[in-house]
Amino acid sequence: MRRLFPVTDVTDETAAAEGAAGREWSLAELAAAYAYPEAGPEGRAPWLRGNMVSTLDGAAQHEGRSQPISCAADMRIFGVLRALADVVVVGAETVRQEGYRPARARAEFAAAREAAGQWPAPAIAVVSASLDL
Repeated sequence: MRRLFPVTDVTDETAAAEGAAGREWSLAELAAAYAYPEAGPEGRAPWLRGNMVSTLDGAAQHEGRSQPISCAADMRIFGVLRALADVVVVGAETVRQEGYRPARARAEFAAAREAAGQWPAPAIAVVSASLDL
């Protein structure tokens, strides 16, 4: 069985003493855990992944931004998912509130992206009803 929520930071000494289960996963281990399915006989199939954070009461933002409700572990996984993606789809309000810029290439993922036939960084696709960017 594949673990869905890997340890991305060690906050408990007992967990750290347990070895691999309690240590922080490397970026390569996170990338392997969240890798796209293997290509089938007809090649690589399209794949869509969603990722978001929320508070216990279901809020997905605080004062228009998601960063205040994210922790370091959330941001680490978010970064890995972005590094694996071909395209990152972002809502226009998020672009406005969080000051989005083009994605940057990350050296840690350069070889894997090249091997997968991807550009050095994912494209950013903005979804907007008004085109008010």
